[in-house]
Amino acid sequence: MAAGIYNFTIEQGTTFTRTFKYKDSDGVAIDLTNHAIRMDIRTSIDAESTLLELVESNTGTGFKVDETNKNEFTLTITSTDTSNLNFDTAVYDIEIENNSLVTRLLQGKIKLSKEVTR
Repeated sequence: MAAGIYNFTIEQGTTFTRTFKYKDSDGVAIDLTNHAIRMDIRTSIDAESTLLELVESNTGTGFKVDETNKNEFTLTITSTDTSNLNFDTAVYDIEIENNSLVTRLLQGKIKLSKEVTR
């Protein structure tokens, strides 16, 4: 299954959250227990360095799998981390790994809406 395309905007200086549901091509929920979730944000696909690297985390910036709906996970980027971002447009992808099998779930562009009040 090819990665889905999902473009979004992050508002600098605010806490950013998005919840995703992981399902197969037939719409059946996939349990994320024992899966690793990761995401890189870069200025371009070819950029050597990352603007932000995200992994699973129970606190702060990162991913958290819902304890009740094991196919749902939430991405959170704290207001401190979004304040430190400084780009106009960047690219990202989200990968899920289970037993060395890596699936790219989503990819796309991120626009940063710059904050005025600091």
